[in-house]
Amino acid sequence: MEKYDLDKLNELDIVEVLEAIGARPSKSNKLLHCPNTNAHSHGDKYPSMGFDKGKNICKCFVCDLSGNPVTVATKHFNDFKKACEFLHETFGVPYLSGEVSHQPHKRIQPRKPKEKQYWFFDSKKKFSKVLIKDFLPKYPNMSELQKLKLIYTFVYRFSLTTDQRGKLFWYSSRGLSGSKFLKYLGFLSKSDIDNLVEQLLKYFSLEELQRFKLLDLVGGWKYGYNVVVVPSFDLYSDMVEGFMLRYTDNRPKGKEVNVSCTDIAFPVPFGLGRKTLQKCKTLWLTEGHIDGLSIATQNECFVSFAGTYSYKEEMLGLLRGKIVIVAYDKDKAGQEAQTVLIERLQKAGVDYKIASWDAKNGKDLNDLLKNAKLQTIQLV
Repeated sequence: MEKYDLDKLNELDIVEVLEAIGARPSKSNKLLHCPNTNAHSHGDKYPSMGFDKGKNICKCFVCDLSGNPVTVATKHFNDFKKACEFLHETFGVPYLSGEVSHQPHKRIQPRKPKEKQYWFFDSKKKFSKVLIKDFLPKYPNMSELQKLKLIYTFVYRFSLTTDQRGKLFWYSSRGLSGSKFLKYLGFLSKSDIDNLVEQLLKYFSLEELQRFKLLDLVGGWKYGYNVVVVPSFDLYSDMVEGFMLRYTDNRPKGKEVNVSCTDIAFPVPFGLGRKTLQKCKTLWLTEGHIDGLSIATQNECFVSFAGTYSYKEEMLGLLRGKIVIVAYDKDKAGQEAQTVLIERLQKAGVDYKIASWDAKNGKDLNDLLKNAKLQTIQLV
């Protein structure tokens, strides 16, 4: 039996855990409809599940469903083992052994195991350039996927039109002021976000902006400001299917947040685009886009995952036929994630090498860049 990583499981967002076991959002930004519907009159028509994001706990004011992620899942399933396995698999959290079993659930439902269908890139498929203004009149009749791409692309392109000085100053502090990729990254300040929300509500419905995780339950922006917008492009168009917000205030925790709806579209990482797949024979895989931009200063192609476990395993099929260089951070978390990635690359039939360097020269590729030590990397 795999050993459960209870510490990591209890770090999962309590609201996401509740929604995974069947909780529904309400008009209140402090309450959910409790998933334990059998214990409520009328299925908890009036929301009674409160939560504390700071303490990462919840409590239903009607039934006894309460606690941290592991506790509440255990009460829901009435089985500790089943609860832990559900959390590990649903959120892709590695077991203590390092093994990862990621089977995302939209709601509690039985799933039949099936063979992985690895993605592939169709180089003959037409690439489309999209003008948002041409598609706004068609928005009401679009599919959910089309709406998601249109709205996310709207946000991304808006972020390219703002005052970029905050972004440029921050990248300069990372030794990346000359990066040719900065033009693909947007920026949003406090005043930009106020304007963005106004524009979004002008063209799109509040319900869908909430559904796509942009606005909160009272119609406000869900995230902070002074953020870089790092896009995840569609492989066959210039639209985006998700993006990562990178805070520039050098906060110790919560530096990045991924914005996507993986039940609609699982975005590919920054750097993994049509040109990369067509022209690059060797790809560096990095934990974050800053490391990707750092190795790109050596004229190398890169793919940057927005977090060590943020990629979909089937996505690795896109890397077949390439030489992949894994260049994860030299800390414990990075090395553990690297081990998992290598196992998955082997399973997907992807050729790889490992970037090795003396950790005294830097924990990551950006450290090596700033310390003028990129040339010390060896491939093994």
